[in-house]
Amino acid sequence: MFQVKRLLRVICLPAVALVYLPLATAQHGDHDDETGDDASRLTDVYLPPQTAAIPERPAPLFEWGNGFLEPGELKEPIRLPTGAIWSPNFIVWGTARSGLAGRSNNNDNAGEWANRLDLFAQARLSPTERFVIGLRPFDKNGVFSGYDFDGENTTDGFNLDVQTLFFEGDFGEIFPKLDREDSRALDFGFGIGRQPVNFQEGILINDVVDAITITRNSLRFGGLSNFRATALFAWDEIEPGGEGEDPEGGMLGVLTAADFTDSYVEVDLLTTFSDNPAVGDGLYAGVGATQRLGGMASTFRANASLALDNNSTAIDNGLLLTSVLSWVPHHTHDNLYVGSFLGIDNFTSASRAPAAPGPLANIGILFAATGLGTVGSPISPQGADVIGGSVGYQQIMHGGRSQIIYEAGLRVATDDQDDNTIAAGARYRKAIGQRMVLTLDAFAGNDSIDDAFIGGRVEISWSF
Repeated sequence: MFQVKRLLRVICLPAVALVYLPLATAQHGDHDDETGDDASRLTDVYLPPQTAAIPERPAPLFEWGNGFLEPGELKEPIRLPTGAIWSPNFIVWGTARSGLAGRSNNNDNAGEWANRLDLFAQARLSPTERFVIGLRPFDKNGVFSGYDFDGENTTDGFNLDVQTLFFEGDFGEIFPKLDREDSRALDFGFGIGRQPVNFQEGILINDVVDAITITRNSLRFGGLSNFRATALFAWDEIEPGGEGEDPEGGMLGVLTAADFTDSYVEVDLLTTFSDNPAVGDGLYAGVGATQRLGGMASTFRANASLALDNNSTAIDNGLLLTSVLSWVPHHTHDNLYVGSFLGIDNFTSASRAPAAPGPLANIGILFAATGLGTVGSPISPQGADVIGGSVGYQQIMHGGRSQIIYEAGLRVATDDQDDNTIAAGARYRKAIGQRMVLTLDAFAGNDSIDDAFIGGRVEISWSF
């Protein structure tokens, strides 16, 4: 009897399916209809590009030649005797920032209105060759044009100093006739002039210096998917430890990065030298590794400095260890992160600009200076003889048009200095149109110097 029932199931179930499927198809629409209205299939009817949801291109302040990221026909290029093909264009762009910031504690109150303008012009000859010039006319050496509410006076950082001026290109692209088969490894990138230099996420060096760099990229060996090496020589605008420019200083460096199967590894070595005995010479090294650990993104870094002459606030001996772990909670587009650090002795950066954030800026928003005004970060970003960390949650809202970050942080001195800080804060950012961003900051905490403190900031930025 059991075998008979089993046989009936085998025969009847396919038969029922054959009867039901045509009925279902007739009820919900023909899968092979001409218009292809069924969502389960691709339509046979031509549809033009659906561009209604794509915003218009926000054009730069000024442009000449082929428009930047503009659709349309390209203008006739220029063919050089070297074999290079150039399609020159010229654009002017920048970012204007204006903000109010304040901080209050038992000993002091600070409040200011500060302004900053980053203005750039670029003459682009090809995808690999360009001239860039940049000005910051509203701030100089950490002084921002605006108003100091505590001192009840205006502040003036106006200047027309050239902050950025460099040319970069690729030797193989400028002289392609030297290697028609692209087999002689002549693709050396280079840059010369006053250019930004940032390595180890700004811990080892974060400044704009007069330098020449030569880079060899896209090297593959030993199982690496890519290896990049850069040689650097700088001769001016060097600011060891962020303690001001050393007009008698210079810098040499070798900076490398390798893409392994499971990790991206950076190994950098720099040395500074000076005829000024008050500054002396220094040696700097940085190692960083970025990878996935299970469902987490992770970055670990070790940066060290060594004074080859006398120790000073500009060049000193020290080791700074940092780590940042982050992951996306399930069913969200948010970001949860944990940062930690340990500073042994007094690590100093090879060169750091006055408005650049400190070595601990990447630990979290409580450690990161804004680069606008003199009201500093709630927790000191310096890494001398300290241990601490942060935990934060970044909530993405409105399709990425706004976000809010909640964070708590701690910094504890490991030497005899009574310099401990604990704080909590939040940052809200909202895009306004295509060019403007509103930022609101609020924080509160307690430190061993000023006891309890509170503060906040509001900023509007406009990119053009």
